[in-house]
Amino acid sequence: MIVSGDQKYGEGWRPDLAADAVKAEAAANPMMNFAAFLAPIQDVPEKVELWRFLAAVYGDNWFLNQRECGSCVAHTGALSCDLYMAREIVEGRRRKPSGRTDPMTIYWGSRNEIGGGQIRGEGSVNLWMARYLQKFGALEQKRYETYDLTKYDPSVCCGPNASRGVPDSLEPIAKQYPVKRYAQVANFDEAVASLAAGYPIAVASDQGFKMTLTRTGFGVPSGTWNHSQLIVGYELKPTPCLYFANHWALCYTGGPADWPKGMMKGDKDTSNYMLSQGDSWALSEHETFAPKPAIDWSVLNF
Repeated sequence: MIVSGDQKYGEGWRPDLAADAVKAEAAANPMMNFAAFLAPIQDVPEKVELWRFLAAVYGDNWFLNQRECGSCVAHTGALSCDLYMAREIVEGRRRKPSGRTDPMTIYWGSRNEIGGGQIRGEGSVNLWMARYLQKFGALEQKRYETYDLTKYDPSVCCGPNASRGVPDSLEPIAKQYPVKRYAQVANFDEAVASLAAGYPIAVASDQGFKMTLTRTGFGVPSGTWNHSQLIVGYELKPTPCLYFANHWALCYTGGPADWPKGMMKGDKDTSNYMLSQGDSWALSEHETFAPKPAIDWSVLNF
């Protein structure tokens, strides 16, 4: 657990289990690599900022806050779904729903429906999260007939359902909203290609950082975090880097005056190290629960 000031933040990625899960995935699915997911892009923009879709829909404080529960993996999946939903809304294909994506069911499902209940204590694996979203899907934060998911609560997230799994009554609803595809992203160049195509990346690693950014927004590597974050952008000049959205609310100090305080830049070498640990995945084709716009019948009134 990371303590910053009077705040406590959970981590929760399990590198021991991730190594085994990724190895098994490679054996079962030799085409899991990035090349099979997306044709290489030769010419990419110098900068891509997918996070701006989140800011446009959810405001400047678009970041999630897992608080003290080690549910970073689930929050990474939830923020990825939020980003797809935000893009659909900004581009006029969907209307904003009442709630954002629920991370608690992703946490419970990744650990149990996919991970088989083998974890004792907190945490999960990004691959399990991706598999859960593909097989079962995401849920909106709202009250359901049999369960109230209106609000994230760390004591509920890391409570009894963390070892029981997703309530059976919610699974058929979640299956209507899957993330249809995922593929491994192993290095900086693959991450850039994924982001240029509009796909955020769930990255898990043991790389820690200081909580104060440099004047240009870079995180300073320090210590160890067994942690999952969402890569939501990049820039190639002046210093090639990726943008990492954390799930600890507005947790950073420093950086440019207009830089989002829950996000940091990671330089190319640091990003390559983080991605090389294997449990990082591009997520795409989320069937969002945001409603479609009302049909404009006026076009038929000749």
